[in-house]
Amino acid sequence: MQYAQTTRDILMSELFRSTINDVARLSGVSIKTVSRVLNGGSQVSEKTKNRVLEAMNACSYQVNLFARGLKGARTNIIMVFVDRHEEEHMSMWHNMILKYLFRYGKEYGLKIMVAPSNSEEYISDETDGFYMLSSGVADGAILLENVQHDPRSQYLREHGIPFLIFGEPDDDSMYAVSLDNYQVGYLGGEYLKSKPFHKVAFLVGEDKFLSTQNRVRGFQDALRGSGVQYDITTHIVSTQQAYEKGRELLGKQKYDAFFVSGDERALGVYRAVYERGCRIPQDVAVLGIDNIPSGEFYYPPISTIEQDFDGMAKTMVQMLCQLIREQTPPEHKQVQFQPSIIEREST
Repeated sequence: MQYAQTTRDILMSELFRSTINDVARLSGVSIKTVSRVLNGGSQVSEKTKNRVLEAMNACSYQVNLFARGLKGARTNIIMVFVDRHEEEHMSMWHNMILKYLFRYGKEYGLKIMVAPSNSEEYISDETDGFYMLSSGVADGAILLENVQHDPRSQYLREHGIPFLIFGEPDDDSMYAVSLDNYQVGYLGGEYLKSKPFHKVAFLVGEDKFLSTQNRVRGFQDALRGSGVQYDITTHIVSTQQAYEKGRELLGKQKYDAFFVSGDERALGVYRAVYERGCRIPQDVAVLGIDNIPSGEFYYPPISTIEQDFDGMAKTMVQMLCQLIREQTPPEHKQVQFQPSIIEREST
């Protein structure tokens, strides 16, 4: 064991000797202190840390993550996987959740890499981020969207990679953070039936996702026995698709309201309503989901169901840090956040 340790130390020394020595000499600290800064150690004062970082910049120092992997050290990188959604994989919703993941990742000394992924082709597709995991580049992973019996979860478990799911898992043993998507659908249905609406169109995402299934189930439960008629259209993954479906539905019959899974997609419905010669909300009301910042600047501003992006991202980073750094296990394996209605002029 001692021989193996010495061999690794020699290899690492050959790879990093001059660079680390340069940084240590320039900043006036020991090599050990430089190493602590590189690994996010809390024993280093802010003043010393800044001096080391300035020296690293002056030396054009860059960490060789693969060499660090040879020593078995953590890279402090986590992979965040987003579903490809038929190559429509980056939406405003993703921008919002990633904004806060980046913020809290930095706060906890983590670097975040984002990669598209597909639950059905993650092994055969060389562009899928799971190839990165197998090389030891990342310490852990977050699946931003999971499907039922997601094979990627099994892959992560078999390879001993700490991970959590953003979504509602179908396995109680998995770590997960999620929005209560059943309540999203139910809250939307309850709100719409409280208004004088008689026919509602619900446009929602791909039904392979548990979040979609739960939103539909909540919406149906809220309207059951209310007398409000409704149509549900799944597999709406883009603004363009929402626009086309909105035009199609409005060309067939009268709808009092549209409930759209995603404020960004709802913009397509806005256009469809106007092109059909209708007004929002006088003729057709529109309710969205997510509360993206631009929603306040729609005309009229869109009513929406808000989710706590900040709180969810912070909880994800905290939980994953505990799993990676083998600290006290998270108190709860699954944490669920509740949505709330924000009423604006569109309804």
